[in-house]
Amino acid sequence: MTIIVTGGAGFIGSNFIFYMLRKHPEYRIVCLDKLTYAGNLSTLAPIMKNPNFRFIKLDICDRENIYNLFKEERPDVVVNFAAESHVDRSIDNPEIFLQTNIIGTSVLMDACRKYGNVRFHQVSTDEVYDDLPLESDLLFTEDTPIHTSSPYSASKASADLLVMAYHRTYGLPVTISRCSNNYGSFQFPEKLIPLMIANALNNKPLPVYGTGLNIRDWLYVEDHCRAIDLIIHKGRVGEVYNVGGHNQGFRMKNSQKYVIID
Repeated sequence: MTIIVTGGAGFIGSNFIFYMLRKHPEYRIVCLDKLTYAGNLSTLAPIMKNPNFRFIKLDICDRENIYNLFKEERPDVVVNFAAESHVDRSIDNPEIFLQTNIIGTSVLMDACRKYGNVRFHQVSTDEVYDDLPLESDLLFTEDTPIHTSSPYSASKASADLLVMAYHRTYGLPVTISRCSNNYGSFQFPEKLIPLMIANALNNKPLPVYGTGLNIRDWLYVEDHCRAIDLIIHKGRVGEVYNVGGHNQGFRMKNSQKYVIID
């Protein structure tokens, strides 16, 4: 099996590649990444000489070269991690989020249609659901209406809707996963846990977000990778799957299709 992993030099994408090469050493993994500030090619150094791994510097919005890659590699599966993903950056500059997260996703799906109706998995986020009241006992499910609150979450929700539209209109075999907050190796230091650790080690102030009352669920990145592996092999085409760590404050545990990683 050949799997194209987009955004594979980023935090979750690189962890997914390492996981898949360990779990399925017979698979061929083709990683493409634009190498923006959040991509770190040195992360992939340990596998650069692996005969079943290939890295290509490429923007998912580059239709011509994406098509050329698909024509050459003829992938069986595409897993799309490539995204602009920082809320504050999306507020400062929405355009790049719309371009990468929406247009880039459409380019990949067009390539999937053109070169064999390739299985496509979209890695999304629970932020498309927005927040729940702190006092509420309500829980997110896959049927919870989308309600976005930033250009970032709106761009990811738009991509999700587009993915489902390609499934219904063209019959493209797709799945979507929406995860809670990941943590683990190779995470970019602007994210909460590495930022707090770095600031503490350097005697810097620890930032409080909003009123400090928000509750987050934390999902270990390798557990997220295990869930995606399960979905692309056993998930039902056309379905959305919520993925979480089932930790403090998690609000998706009553999901009918919920993926719990113990």
